[in-house]
Amino acid sequence: MTHVDPAVQSGETPLKLPSRIWIFLFFFVSGATGLIYEVVWTRLLTLIMGNTHYSIATVLTAFMGGLALGSFVGGKIIDRAFNPLAAYAILEAGIGIYCLLIPFLIDLAFPLFQWIYLNLGDSYTQTSLVRFLVCCALLIIPATFMGATLPILSKFVSRDKNYIGKDVGTLYSINTFGAVVGAWSSAFVFMRLLGVQATIAVAAAANI
Repeated sequence: MTHVDPAVQSGETPLKLPSRIWIFLFFFVSGATGLIYEVVWTRLLTLIMGNTHYSIATVLTAFMGGLALGSFVGGKIIDRAFNPLAAYAILEAGIGIYCLLIPFLIDLAFPLFQWIYLNLGDSYTQTSLVRFLVCCALLIIPATFMGATLPILSKFVSRDKNYIGKDVGTLYSINTFGAVVGAWSSAFVFMRLLGVQATIAVAAAANI
């Protein structure tokens, strides 16, 4: 009995191996840039939070919260009549452009942080909570875009319902390997050789 690809039966064009390789490479780079941003954001927010532990906690909260929100929203949206590859391209470009602007957005927010210290400085708890919320608001948008990339790209890669688990698992694992490379390279290569601003520019260029 001859096996017929479900994608062919449904009229979709099967995703050929070279196309899959390119997609996997793109998602590897996406994972790397995501962790580069996470490390860089931690460095930037240390100047605001005044403590590395607080900046790490803030970045992790915004990052993980954004990934969860983006995964949920992306999964809902992509089931509609959207082109998955075009949506993925828009998200990656959006991530790069927004992250390129984050240092400027933080600078613009400095008057707000000054107001927080001047008006809420008597309460350490209130001061910490408000500046935490402001920082999360700055970082939640690109983190949400990052979270949406997996379900959207999975829709493009996985054309056969029988192989959804394998395809999505492969995408996720490649993205995770990219994240490992990004975390290592940002701390031990890029920021040491280029500095924070240039590291952000390199990651943003890779996204775009």
